[in-house]
Amino acid sequence: MTNKNTTPLRKKLFSLPFNSLLTKREVQERYLPFVKRYREFLYDIYFSISLPPFVNDAMGQGEINASRNRDIVRFLLSVQEHSGVEISATFNNVSVSPDWKNMELFIGNFRRYYEMGIRSVTLPHMHWMLSGEIKRAFPKLKVKNTVLRKVNTPQQYADHCEAGFDVVNIDRVNIRDRDNLKRLKRAYDKYKRPMVILVNEGCRGQCPAMDEHYAVNCAVGAPYFKHDISRFTCPLWSSQDQAYHLKIADMPPWREDFEEILEYVQILKLHGRSEKNLLFYSMRIVQNYAEGKEHLTNPDFFLQRDYDKEKLAKWRKHTKNCKFECWNCNVCEELAASARELVF
Repeated sequence: MTNKNTTPLRKKLFSLPFNSLLTKREVQERYLPFVKRYREFLYDIYFSISLPPFVNDAMGQGEINASRNRDIVRFLLSVQEHSGVEISATFNNVSVSPDWKNMELFIGNFRRYYEMGIRSVTLPHMHWMLSGEIKRAFPKLKVKNTVLRKVNTPQQYADHCEAGFDVVNIDRVNIRDRDNLKRLKRAYDKYKRPMVILVNEGCRGQCPAMDEHYAVNCAVGAPYFKHDISRFTCPLWSSQDQAYHLKIADMPPWREDFEEILEYVQILKLHGRSEKNLLFYSMRIVQNYAEGKEHLTNPDFFLQRDYDKEKLAKWRKHTKNCKFECWNCNVCEELAASARELVF
């Protein structure tokens, strides 16, 4: 793997999902060879299993039966052993009560998987970490928070570190808030707990319905977009606003934009636990990074539209720190209107 860029390649950078819907052929011919080839760039592999009280999760992942749970864990532990890439179980249903009974239920159910060799999890509850019981029960366990908790200030980051979280997901909207990233970096310099940001989001920045979107997924175990209620949000906004896709909280395709973000955060989280095509897209991001390509994400949205070059440059500069304050801005609209050809 040659780096065509002058910037040194960073190792242990990406948090890659595993999708339990992959076929055996897809696992054997695509996923495993990929992990083996790009393992030096993977921080971990995160995945879903169902353990009471966490049956559903925020991606609409429904219950996985106990036998399937064990099969997934055994397989991924084998991947961990042979690749050296840590695996991490994800429990992010924030609607589950953080009461003592549920914590004891989780500890009892997770123990068998800890004994099997899982040493990293995502947990949604600050109360559990503050109690100290999770680390007492599992002293070698690395614990991440969930991105759903929207850690957005240095104090919130510090609170998570002091509560015992080893890795802290920060709010994805910081992709367009360099001012706040600088503040968060000062807190990181004190606590040195890795900060993670999700870089291939599909949702509008500062989405006013996001909490309700995940509440639906957590409650019913089926994706939000399979419910009629979703027609009032993303599908409607996308059809009515030609600039909508310029307002999504993801990274633009240029490598240099990623490198700028990496001045502040240590780990880039990628989507794909519940959609295979999104997983494969995430895998291409890792591959493009490792091969030193100029574009990491899919550049077609930008390259297939003949945007005015000055307006595109203005958009790139402005959106690094626009904070998704769309009510008082029309830079995305100006860029969208400048396109001479639209390809959907």
